[in-house]
Amino acid sequence: MISKSLSSSQCFFLAKEITRCQDYQSLTHAFIKLLEDFCWVDSVQAYEIFSGRKKRSPNNDGVLVRKFPIDFNADINADDCPLLSNRPIAKHIELLPSDNQTCLAILPVSSELGPSRALLLQGSFNEVSVELLGHLLTLYRNQVLLHDRKERDLLTRLPNRQSFEARLTEVCEFYQGLGGDYQLDDKASWIAILDIDHFKAVNDTFGHLYGDEVLLHFSQLLEYKFRHIDFTFRFGGEEFVVIVNRVSRNDAEHILNRFRQEVENYAFPLVGKITVSIGATCIQRGRLPSTLLDSADKALYFAKEHGRNQVVLFENIENVEANTDNLNDVELF
Repeated sequence: MISKSLSSSQCFFLAKEITRCQDYQSLTHAFIKLLEDFCWVDSVQAYEIFSGRKKRSPNNDGVLVRKFPIDFNADINADDCPLLSNRPIAKHIELLPSDNQTCLAILPVSSELGPSRALLLQGSFNEVSVELLGHLLTLYRNQVLLHDRKERDLLTRLPNRQSFEARLTEVCEFYQGLGGDYQLDDKASWIAILDIDHFKAVNDTFGHLYGDEVLLHFSQLLEYKFRHIDFTFRFGGEEFVVIVNRVSRNDAEHILNRFRQEVENYAFPLVGKITVSIGATCIQRGRLPSTLLDSADKALYFAKEHGRNQVVLFENIENVEANTDNLNDVELF
């Protein structure tokens, strides 16, 4: 355990533990572990905070939060998480009464690229411990900003391919830990690749400036139309990826088709009408991330081959391998 009084070598060790992490997820795991090692901290929970996103359930009219690391089995409500209250989150460490012996410390983390975050600490805090938490929070916040710049697309501000690979691995590990009675028709996660139809023609006709404008508006639709428990990414070029969580096969197909229609009905500046093709597959126990991506990609190519502007689930494709030889002839742009 780490005491309240730290030597210079202990402070150096804590700083090294935070700054040596290679990505945002490993950084946050390390920071949570570091905080849990203090003898005056009973528990630590981390959240990502969203506004303007769809809700999973009508539990509150305030902010929406997503727990870190992911826990699809846990429904978060205002009684469990004070971040769901309607009052604004303070910019500095805030202490809230909890019970006779302990209180709750809210450590806010704002970011210019990613969502806001906050850590909730249950424990016993005094001036010395709050001051130490302030120094550690500043260090952690700076590292979050660095990782957001590295792991997010500068144009759309969505997580990039590097973030996607880490998140997909995390989701796969979550389902790998479920019991053997898990069935495909249960609420699951689905990975979908979304490709804007004829995007090359947009660039050739209107120029790359308006092509970027299309990408920006498309990414904003992704953020606002999918729920806060779903994960959205810019995969590269005109391709995007969504991981839709805790839905059945029918619901996954409905959600993706609803977004496809939103895109089709949206008035993009100057360009006008744009459509999107979507290929998706279910994240099942035992399937590797690379296999999932390949299956979603095959479903996307199937959608392109059969007219574009549609959603295709890999699980619904018959004789996929028989169609593989024809995929090379598909005009993608």
